[in-house]
Amino acid sequence: MKTNKSDNPVQDNKETSEPFKKITGPKSDLNIKQRVAVAEDFFQSDATIRTLLESLAEGVVIIDRTATILLVNKQVERLFGYTKEEIVGHPLNSLLPDKFHAAHPKHVAGFFEKPKIRPMGLEKELSARHKRGHNFPVEISLSHLETTSGSLAMAFIIDITLRKNAMNDLESRNEELDAFAHTVAHDLRGSLSALIGYSDLLNDREVNLNEEQVRESLDMIYRIGRKMSDVVDGLLLLASVRREDVIAAPLDMISIINEATFRLSQKIEEYGAEISLAKDFPSAIGYAPWVEEVWYNYISNAVKYGGVPPQIMLGGELIEGGYARFWVKDNGHGLCQTEQSQLFIPYSSRTSFSEGNGLGLSIVKRIVEKLNGYVGVESEINEGSLFSFKLPLAKERLQKA
Repeated sequence: MKTNKSDNPVQDNKETSEPFKKITGPKSDLNIKQRVAVAEDFFQSDATIRTLLESLAEGVVIIDRTATILLVNKQVERLFGYTKEEIVGHPLNSLLPDKFHAAHPKHVAGFFEKPKIRPMGLEKELSARHKRGHNFPVEISLSHLETTSGSLAMAFIIDITLRKNAMNDLESRNEELDAFAHTVAHDLRGSLSALIGYSDLLNDREVNLNEEQVRESLDMIYRIGRKMSDVVDGLLLLASVRREDVIAAPLDMISIINEATFRLSQKIEEYGAEISLAKDFPSAIGYAPWVEEVWYNYISNAVKYGGVPPQIMLGGELIEGGYARFWVKDNGHGLCQTEQSQLFIPYSSRTSFSEGNGLGLSIVKRIVEKLNGYVGVESEINEGSLFSFKLPLAKERLQKA
């Protein structure tokens, strides 16, 4: 948020909002000044009340029947960016988004007809308008008091931006977990059914299997069991990424890649994949076990979706902004723009647990972003694909750059 360059609101920059212009006009209405003075006197006369108002975490706006702002506390100044002098004596609509302006006078009148302590906008999303013009979510409760000059309404305002963001994040995570649970359950059920089928076949004495058929069935049982174990590993990895705050350190990227390719050695041999590495990799920082999973997933996908045979190139380079970019390039069919846009969405067809170690590109994205990095993809039909991730440079390499 930008700070004001002067105390004169008329001289503020171009970001100044329309409501701000409205409320900084001349205060020529003597009646309004009198009402403001009465309210000031009422609250100033009792030091305890005034101290209480100023110590509240909520912003307090006091208005009369005409919805004119008569008094505010310091928290209102912090919430809305105005000084007391800029808003006292002006319409309450000045602090509201435009969409509430037409209906609000009716609500004010209704409150003064039957005043009572109550929350405002039940089952509705309320928002207020900052001096700079942006809206922010709020929670408001109303109260009232009787003075010698008439009834006043008190609005207690809380900025719930952080709570709203947390709720949205929780909702997003719950949706992701629902999709995740559905995908994992589907994969495990399919694997378990196949495992039971092969076990029943081996136990069926009425079925005569030769030695080769028995060996093939046992091999399939092993493969299915391995796949189910990988799904569990993926679950544990996802849990650790969500829960743990790891300490980032300089990465030995060649060693990490070697570990990932060793784990994939059987698959690489099965597909006849050819993998070539750059001679040198930039020194980045991260958490080695997680970064190994990123390479594992990218290389696994390159082997599966590459050409025949898969020809895979691994590399890294320095880029602007203090980052290193690492990539895996394959010679596969390539991806159209629609397919690319779906890649890192949780548990789409290309991020299923049905292949690989159960990690999925969506979890790759979560890992890299938790390490303060970024993921990306470049691809054209019949030109293969390049999957990349960016990580912050190690300090010593950053100083040299």
